[in-house]
Amino acid sequence: MLNKSQIISLSITLRIVEESLAEIELILNKCDDINILYERSCDIPEEVKAEVLRKVFFAKDRIRIIVERFGLEKDSIEASREAFGKLPYCWKILEDAKAKKLRRYGEVAAGIEEALDPHLDIVIKIILDMERLLRNIHK
Repeated sequence: MLNKSQIISLSITLRIVEESLAEIELILNKCDDINILYERSCDIPEEVKAEVLRKVFFAKDRIRIIVERFGLEKDSIEASREAFGKLPYCWKILEDAKAKKLRRYGEVAAGIEEALDPHLDIVIKIILDMERLLRNIHK
């Protein structure tokens, strides 16, 4: 029924939706989440949470039906590659947070470079180490 390009397009679309639904499930199942620079508070009443999770299940079931109906193939996503793919963005934006780049937002106070950049460099080094560890999985 569908040509190869249509199958690819439909598969990508449904995978993006399925990934988003999985993220919603994670958010709802770990509603209260306290981190360093952000916290998520669970402001969803239990009955609403249950209904949304039920709808996520039904949406995923409908995606399953479409996949079976049109013979779409499942992608195999390796966790190492998925995690690795997020790391270059992290160190890039950390580089852009250094004092010399902050000047684009206005005058930078004296001493900021010495107070901030060494800490950012440590986080960048940790991220680069994580990249190395994940890259070595596939060597």
